[in-house]
Amino acid sequence: MLSEKELNKNSEISTSKKIKKIGRWVFLLLVIGGLIILTIGGFYLYQYFTSRDVIFSLRGSVSETLLGVPFNVEADIKNNSSNPIKEVKLSMVLPEGAVFVGENVEKNILNLSFGDLEANTSLQEKIPVVIFENEQAIKNFEVVISYFPPSLGPKARFEQKKSFEVKTRESGIELDLVAPQKVLNNEEFEIEIQYQNISNIDFSGVELELEYPEVFTFKEATVKPSKGNNVWEIGDLIKNSQKGSLIIKGYVLSGEKSFFEIKGILSIKISGRKLVLGEKNTIINIAPSPLSLSILLNNQLDYVVSTGENLNYKIAYRNNSETGLNDIVIKAKLSGEMFDFASLKTTGFFNSATNIITWNVANTPELRFLNSGVENYVDFEIKTKKDYPIKRVSDKDFNLKIDAEISSPTVPYYVDSDKTVNLAELNAKVVGKIVIESNAFFYDLSSGFINKGSFPPKVNMPTNFTIHWIIANYSTDVKEVGIRAFLQSGVKWTGQVKSNTETVPTYNERTQEIVWNIDRIPATKGVVSAPIEAIFQIEVTPNITQLNRLIPLLSETFLSAVDEFTGLKLESLAPALNSGQNAIQ
Repeated sequence: MLSEKELNKNSEISTSKKIKKIGRWVFLLLVIGGLIILTIGGFYLYQYFTSRDVIFSLRGSVSETLLGVPFNVEADIKNNSSNPIKEVKLSMVLPEGAVFVGENVEKNILNLSFGDLEANTSLQEKIPVVIFENEQAIKNFEVVISYFPPSLGPKARFEQKKSFEVKTRESGIELDLVAPQKVLNNEEFEIEIQYQNISNIDFSGVELELEYPEVFTFKEATVKPSKGNNVWEIGDLIKNSQKGSLIIKGYVLSGEKSFFEIKGILSIKISGRKLVLGEKNTIINIAPSPLSLSILLNNQLDYVVSTGENLNYKIAYRNNSETGLNDIVIKAKLSGEMFDFASLKTTGFFNSATNIITWNVANTPELRFLNSGVENYVDFEIKTKKDYPIKRVSDKDFNLKIDAEISSPTVPYYVDSDKTVNLAELNAKVVGKIVIESNAFFYDLSSGFINKGSFPPKVNMPTNFTIHWIIANYSTDVKEVGIRAFLQSGVKWTGQVKSNTETVPTYNERTQEIVWNIDRIPATKGVVSAPIEAIFQIEVTPNITQLNRLIPLLSETFLSAVDEFTGLKLESLAPALNSGQNAIQ
């Protein structure tokens, strides 16, 4: 056995070998790392000295610019070496809101190749660009040049990147919309559109477009529009020219105490491309009318109407001015195929040729004078038709509309008009109707199913019946249609079932419930076109207690659906079926 001294000596030798082995690996890694650092450093050092031979500078012809005014991006490349540099290329990507001028107008990337640049020579490239959006912004332009350096040739392509910034100011064409702060409903007003070239260049292809809201009605303009009623082709606009303008006239019909916006859009053409150079908008408030007007149907603003229903309309009015108003006239025009005009009851004068009711001093003495702050109303009653006037597939989604107008020849001092007028309207939707019919048949060869057994059924003897569910949908599209019914005692489901839709009724044996779900049924289905129908077969075996009695087959059939036009839930109920009632021999 080895002594303790010898064991310690062997351990020291083993440790020494391990340290030497680790040291060799560390040394090797340091050498490799050093070579990598030298290589990378040498590459960048070489690129640094090479870039000293190739001097690249970039600048803009301006440091700030008006929108729409072209300027140059100027790139200078100089070869200071004693050898040519090969395949010099320039690449430029435009910032957002800028375009190239010239043949590259549709691009946002420009790539140019200059070939070789001889020793001790230089080249200059001027790239015309224009900024057309973002006032008071800073745009960064970046250009990259690349080439093969003289000493390396085509082995390695070097790049240099430069950038500069340009600050944008306002548009080169000043646009302004001058409009009143407040207007009255149905009162004509003016908006003046002013434009001027404030730059030091001439613009061509200048176009002005106005965007009107739906509530605005264009009447006329001092300069005839080039297209429709909202586009003017101004054409050339000379630098430092005088301010140009045009005036449009119109009126609005909207809710009181609301506002609307009219927007002006100015565009120019550069190298055949249309560019939006500036937008301005004006927001106009609709002031409360001196004579307010509102309509209620059955004391509601959003009442949904049914067929054969009695409707009570109330037209309320109020004098909001500080001046008493004389000789007021109120008119209400009734529009809608579901109105039963013969049922109309009113104190006003009714013109059945125009369907207009008129209230004036002759039939409503209270309209002689309306003092400041006083409110009142006129009303009328009318019924809806019992049946929908459906003749075509397109006869759907019926509306009842009332257009009311109130006027007085008295004009408050702050109203620029020959009379005081206000308008109101009320639209009421007519809810749809869907109906399900349930029938039981013993003799039913047309169904395609063969019913076995005897009729009338006999005790303890099975007999088949076919059940027909027929759906007629009237004036609105419906969705989420569900039909449900239960089989009665002694009645079984045979599994024979079909329909003329994508789905068929299904049976739950545990609950004896039959369910038929349909995603959607269009309006007038079953009214002017074939109805939705499902047929299924059942089997009934009467028991001794049912002798000489009608045998219950199917419970009441319940249908529910959602009216897509009104959003209301529709329901229909078909009576329960038995072996005699609703059966045809």
